Amino acid sequence: MSTSISICSNALLQLGKAPIASFNEPGDLARLCSNLYGPERDSILRENDWNCAIKREVLAPMSTTPAFGFSAQFALPSDYLRMISIGDWKVGMPTCSRFKVEGRRILASGTALPIVYVFRNDQESTWDSKLVELMTARMLWKLAYPVTQSTTLRDELKDEYMAMAKAARAIDSQENPSEPLSDDYTLITGRM
Repeated sequence: MSTSISICSNALLQLGKAPIASFNEPGDLARLCSNLYGPERDSILRENDWNCAIKREVLAPMSTTPAFGFSAQFALPSDYLRMISIGDWKVGMPTCSRFKVEGRRILASGTALPIVYVFRNDQESTWDSKLVELMTARMLWKLAYPVTQSTTLRDELKDEYMAMAKAARAIDSQENPSEPLSDDYTLITGRM
């Protein structure tokens, strides 16, 4: 079962260092892992629509309304990292244009807002094995220079991580069907 500690420990072991048992234990390695892990986890989750980090919610409007442009505002969930879709409309598609994320709010119109989003999944035991492997590679890359002072090793590990990320994203995306192009897709309508 994967945890943040096991991911960091595996990265440290690959660098020839002793594993850690806790982020709170004394020593530079535990402190370094503690400082790097959370932001790196959030970054890697935000970079892709990982199947193990997707949530659906229907948001209720806040009591205050935006000054102009929209009739309602909705508080983002506390574990929100990135928007995937508003209702059935995927972000980035022409049909999904009447909302705006500002600060920790979504400005839109309506009395309820169904969203699909990437959430901060800090339960590594629920992650896909490829995501665990990728997070270990990312920590290995990020720890390489502070632990070894080798820019060459750091750069080699970054290249390995980038190749691994491409493969992991492809595998994760193959578990879901492709979205068909609709009739209002700009490339299709532009050719008519």
